[in-house]
Amino acid sequence: MKAVLLLFGAALAVAACSGGDGAPGGGHSGVAGAASSGGAGGSGPGGGGGGGSPKGPHLVVPGVIDLPYVIAGTSGSAVTVDVQNDGDASISGLAWAITGDPSITLGAAPTSLAAGEKAPITITYAGAPTEAIAIASLSVDPSGQSVVVPVFAAAGDPKLGAAAWEDVIDAGRNAGRGVTVAMPAAPYPDGTSAFTDASVRVFLPEGYRDRGAQDVIVHFHGFDTTLADTLASHLYQQHLYASGSNAVLIVPQGPVSAASGDFGKLMKPGGLARLVDEVLVLLYREGKIQHPALGEVVLTSHSGGYEAVAVNLDPATMARPIAQIDLFDSIYGYVPTFEAYALGGGVFRSSYTLDGGTLDDNQSVAAWLTQKGDPPASEATQIALRGAAPVIYFAATSHDGSTRIDGAYGEEIRWRLPRSRRGPRIELRSAVAKGGTATVAWLAPPDDDVTGFVIETSPDGATWSAAATVGPSAAQASFPLVKGARVRVKSVVTGVAPADVLPSDTYRIDPQPTILVVDGFDRVLDGSFGGLHHDFSAIVGEAAGPVASVSHRAVVEDGFDLSPWPVVIWLVGDESIADHALSDAEQQALIAYVDGGGSLVMSGSEIAYELGQSAAGKTFLAHCFGATFVADDSGSLAVTGTGALSTVAGFTYAGPNAPYPEDFPDVLGATMGGQVLLQYGSGQPAAVGLPGKGVLVGFPLELIDTASDEAAVVKALVGFTGG
Repeated sequence: MKAVLLLFGAALAVAACSGGDGAPGGGHSGVAGAASSGGAGGSGPGGGGGGGSPKGPHLVVPGVIDLPYVIAGTSGSAVTVDVQNDGDASISGLAWAITGDPSITLGAAPTSLAAGEKAPITITYAGAPTEAIAIASLSVDPSGQSVVVPVFAAAGDPKLGAAAWEDVIDAGRNAGRGVTVAMPAAPYPDGTSAFTDASVRVFLPEGYRDRGAQDVIVHFHGFDTTLADTLASHLYQQHLYASGSNAVLIVPQGPVSAASGDFGKLMKPGGLARLVDEVLVLLYREGKIQHPALGEVVLTSHSGGYEAVAVNLDPATMARPIAQIDLFDSIYGYVPTFEAYALGGGVFRSSYTLDGGTLDDNQSVAAWLTQKGDPPASEATQIALRGAAPVIYFAATSHDGSTRIDGAYGEEIRWRLPRSRRGPRIELRSAVAKGGTATVAWLAPPDDDVTGFVIETSPDGATWSAAATVGPSAAQASFPLVKGARVRVKSVVTGVAPADVLPSDTYRIDPQPTILVVDGFDRVLDGSFGGLHHDFSAIVGEAAGPVASVSHRAVVEDGFDLSPWPVVIWLVGDESIADHALSDAEQQALIAYVDGGGSLVMSGSEIAYELGQSAAGKTFLAHCFGATFVADDSGSLAVTGTGALSTVAGFTYAGPNAPYPEDFPDVLGATMGGQVLLQYGSGQPAAVGLPGKGVLVGFPLELIDTASDEAAVVKALVGFTGG
């Protein structure tokens, strides 16, 4: 935790230093280092005075004190921590006290400290007969003022299982660490049914921060599955990583491979609260957290898991308020319960599919809320998900796909949970220059720790400098732009070093743009690229010439007008069916654009694969590009120009230094006057277009291996379309 600084009177300064994680099972010591109150060279009370001891008395205390973990019903534990006066004058009249849980007590403590003196304080935990978390506060009260240090202890159930943590990998990246543990507080066994699997999955996303209280997400799976299967098919852990949010994911095993939504002990009063507390005890035991204190609780479900969510919204069962619920094709009953929760101010998100069986109940809830004056949003846009209003939306996918479509599970977490791991995962919406002034707009998830935003520019993507700084409520900034640069947005986050803050995607911006680059690549899950930010539109923009850049969401959600731009380059990467490589709304916007005289270049390895499966998609491909889908994998990473682009020399893409591998580049065909412009090494068409109108490229343009080839190919494609 961050250092805490308090001044007492005119002379005494008190600093709290952060505590380090203890070894798994070994508790925590609490002290990791000291923090000076005066700062280097300070001359005020407690100041450093130029590198020696701080001026005057200066008391250093732990930031948090953790007592060693114990097993319930056995013995207690004790910890000795040091306090220090690292100032140059003595301290007297120190009055120490422990308040809170009576099982935590204070031993001997110094009443005075000479300059430079260090002294121990011993704190004892008596233990507990049953599983428990003990919370207390250590205070020191010199001259009528206090500094308070949180103190924690935990006694775990003797039957709490061993933990073997493992990395969770997504797209070649470490998404975090998870463990499956047999937990006494699990839904089963419950003494009344045949189910006996006590497994609970606990996951901490990469970069998880102990902020003093732990936000948790409890997910209830659907019918006819196991814990291992639901994690593998729905990717809940990877979704949490992708969200950027700082939360603990808890997925209990419910009825094993059964058509039942009964989650046993979690359907009884206090059951869910006990499970959540036991997870905190586990994390404390394992040295993953220093503060076994609960923050917000979010409940999510898929399919038949809705019943456990609903029961835990009942005050008779619920031990703590539920901040948010997210139901994925998962309302089959309890309609009045969900209506009351949504109308009562809880964050409510619910989706339904055409054949999942929840359409009628979802529409009933939506109609009732509208009648009560709280109409829900009907589309899961990022703006809607960020807002407070209910969101009840149709998911154009299968029942099982409702958690995955457009990254739905992670997106619903991303846009409402109030805390992030390395600053919020910012959505850069547009970067456009006009008359020597650049204007950058973005959308940021809420974050309690954000104090502002910095808009940075770079000539090369390696060295960055601040172009503008704005407050935490800003969503747009303008600044002078003399020459082209890369641009991104970073938040200023309390508790996170600037170098560690998560940046937005990187775009390219030029003073007098003639081409618009549209970043349509959002895919993080189960693809070739698993990063939380990328610079792909900047790579292609630099190859194209003077450009402005926008997110595809700016086109369909913000009303960004394509018509003034003579050329649009639209990048989709390896997005496929589960990500809506190109939504219906985007297809309609692009048809209107090319019919209005615009020139369109589009690239992506799964665009034709996805759109080629529907009549409307086939019509779009033929209308804009004269193209058809032929095959899902060319088997070649070499390309050369042909036909109208025969002057384009051979090149390669997706080589060893590419930002991500390409597994399934589309093979295209020509129709309705389309011309083959690029071909793979196998001789199959790699790009097809209509002169003066549009070109479709069957592989991601950002993967071309050299900058010179990138520029030659992009300029040739733009030229063919009439740009």
